[in-house]
Amino acid sequence: MYRKYLSILISGCVLTACTGETTASVTSKTIPAEKITQIEAKVKKLYPNADTKLQHQIVDVAVESLESMVFIKGGAFMMGAFKAPCNPISTDRMDWSPDAKCNTALSNAETGANFMHKVTLSNYSLANHETTYHGFDAFKRAHNLPVVKAENRAKYDLSDEQFKNKATPTKTWQEAKDYCLWLGELTGYPIDLPTEAQWEYAARNRGKHLYYATNNGYIQRKNSHYLVNGRYVDYTKDEWNYGGLFESKDIKQFPPNPLGLYDMTGNVTEWINDWYANDYYQHSPEIDPQGPSTGTRKVMRGWGGDAPFITSRGGEAIVQDKYYPTYGFRCAVQQTTSVK
Repeated sequence: MYRKYLSILISGCVLTACTGETTASVTSKTIPAEKITQIEAKVKKLYPNADTKLQHQIVDVAVESLESMVFIKGGAFMMGAFKAPCNPISTDRMDWSPDAKCNTALSNAETGANFMHKVTLSNYSLANHETTYHGFDAFKRAHNLPVVKAENRAKYDLSDEQFKNKATPTKTWQEAKDYCLWLGELTGYPIDLPTEAQWEYAARNRGKHLYYATNNGYIQRKNSHYLVNGRYVDYTKDEWNYGGLFESKDIKQFPPNPLGLYDMTGNVTEWINDWYANDYYQHSPEIDPQGPSTGTRKVMRGWGGDAPFITSRGGEAIVQDKYYPTYGFRCAVQQTTSVK
């Protein structure tokens, strides 16, 4: 993080009730001070009755959302589940070759992912990490809604700090959508969920033939332990503690892919803006596809369990029966120029 807190007096009473109290502002090495001032003013206007702590958190989340955006230059690629070696030494360490002949996952035929098709994308930006409890808590509290797992937090006397950097669970697609639009309202940028094509293009390092969205295209693990920066990390620790609150993991435990994007392989599956249809790839437009115009399920992408390949896709009901810790999301800026 580039940000730090400074104790200063906001002369324009941006984050105070004009009582002269000392408050904190946010600084950044990548986001201009005038943009941060605009965000502060917006927060004060939208949430005049929020306490100073919550206002600070909202500003912090909004500024960090811009800092985290990775600008991705558009281009053309063949979207879909390209073939894999039929007898790889390990599915964790595969290399693509033009003579690869086998399907990459059994589910790909069922979801239509096996139908490769040309897609050309415009420039966009994508968050380098999945949305965290820290951000989602600010969104919920700003709208006077209960935070995720509020009962368990009270039961186990948990502080926000204990899981602020974990990927937040979601219950509905709409709340993920609303969160991204909320960031857009705060920052003045067209922030939304990514399209399916944008997600896959970024995960595959601008459309390259990669099976995993890691720093080297491989998965490095030993049993239930995953190699992170040269050491094995036990990914079962704390998963079921506190009534399932910690089933998602801290973001950024693994090195990012070459674009600087974390956890597009691993951690949670992610909500996508597109409606889901298993035959959509067969009639998708080439330029900036947006998915079907209607549907009953939304696309989810990413690896939150045993599904091994980043070309795999699925569709989920837009409302779930509870907050599933494996259902998360990240946001995108839908404009062709960088926010930084």
